[in-house]
Amino acid sequence: MDPFKLAIVTAALTMLGTEVAKGAASAVGQDVWGKVKSLFGWTTEPAAAQLPDGIAQRLLNNDVLLSQVVELLKRQPTGGASAMVGSINAKNVAVIDSNLGTVNFK
Repeated sequence: MDPFKLAIVTAALTMLGTEVAKGAASAVGQDVWGKVKSLFGWTTEPAAAQLPDGIAQRLLNNDVLLSQVVELLKRQPTGGASAMVGSINAKNVAVIDSNLGTVNFK
């Protein structure tokens, strides 16, 4: 599995799950998060602190699930999470953090 793809999807889903928990996600975002939880087999909301590890563990070595999540995020725009995943097929992926500057992955 491509570690950059895993990292990007994990970050995107963590952001989406956090937005839903805060009540800041759009209706589309809430719908997508519900579908992601279903794909992951989660029946309850995971704690925010558990999201990154829980998401990464579910996706690690599961290319089918990873592809399903990527396609879901691309099909139903959720804002930032979909934008992050949309860059996966790009030749160079840039992740921008206002505190750290731009980090480029090639």
